[in-house]
Amino acid sequence: MDVHRQRCQACGGLEHRVLVVREPGHAQVVMVRCTQCRELVARYELSAYYHHGRGYESWIASFSGVAESGRDLLGRFAQVKEQAVAQFEKVVERLRKDGRDE
Repeated sequence: MDVHRQRCQACGGLEHRVLVVREPGHAQVVMVRCTQCRELVARYELSAYYHHGRGYESWIASFSGVAESGRDLLGRFAQVKEQAVAQFEKVVERLRKDGRDE
C-alpha cells in the first residue's frame, strides 16, 4: 500500500477543501481545492461514494438508477462500511509509521 498526503502543485500546501459534486445521471465527482492558494489540486470521479458519518442513505444515493433489493443493498453497505473503516485505520497507521500523521 502506498499512502501519501497530496500537495498543491501551485503552492506546495497540504491543507485542502474537499468538494463533492452530485449531478443526477452522472458519477459523483470529488474536487480537491487548496485552502491556501485556492487552486484545484485534484479531481476524482467516483463509482460509489461512502460518507462514514451519514450512513446508508448517503451511500445508496450513489446508485442512481440501479435496481437491487433493499436487503442486498444493506448487505453491500455493511461491507463498504467495514472496508472503509479498515482501510482508514491502515492509512492512519501508515502515516503514523512514516511520521506523517500531521
